[in-house]
Amino acid sequence: MKEKKDFQFIVREYRPEDEEQILGLVRELEAELAERFHSVSIQSGVDDYRSRYLRPGNKYKTFVAVVDKKVVGYLMGYPSLGAPEIDNMYDVLPISPDWTPPEFYLQITFVSKPHRNRGISKALHLKIIDYALQQGHKEVYACIAKWNLPEIKVIKSLQFHLKDLGYRYRLTLKL
Repeated sequence: MKEKKDFQFIVREYRPEDEEQILGLVRELEAELAERFHSVSIQSGVDDYRSRYLRPGNKYKTFVAVVDKKVVGYLMGYPSLGAPEIDNMYDVLPISPDWTPPEFYLQITFVSKPHRNRGISKALHLKIIDYALQQGHKEVYACIAKWNLPEIKVIKSLQFHLKDLGYRYRLTLKL
């Protein structure tokens, strides 16, 4: 995929060999959050990514953006029962294998700072929206903190409907 002159990247499904690069991006994200929110103690999610989110056979679906064989961004989501607070209790959805939940939740998107503003986040979103549609989901949604203006801008550009939840937005796209 070519987004801007002389800048090429591909978006593909996560592979187990991407794990260490994803964990590096998680550390980069955590450092940015620590810098942004000085008075908040940021608990590392590296172990959760390693033992839960990136473990084969769970509900999480991850796509990565690759530049010159290096993972520079990722987007993770999963089939949702309708509330992230409930969904987070289960790594494998407690549902029948022949039923597809109507919703697909976009849990997190991150692009490494040197690669931002080049269309990577939008391409990741388009890829996972297509995946959700192919899986039979009827809606894709995300809950995003109001301060996360770059992510809100990307999702709104994809025609998601915005609902104000107070301290965050719920952005929904009917498929």
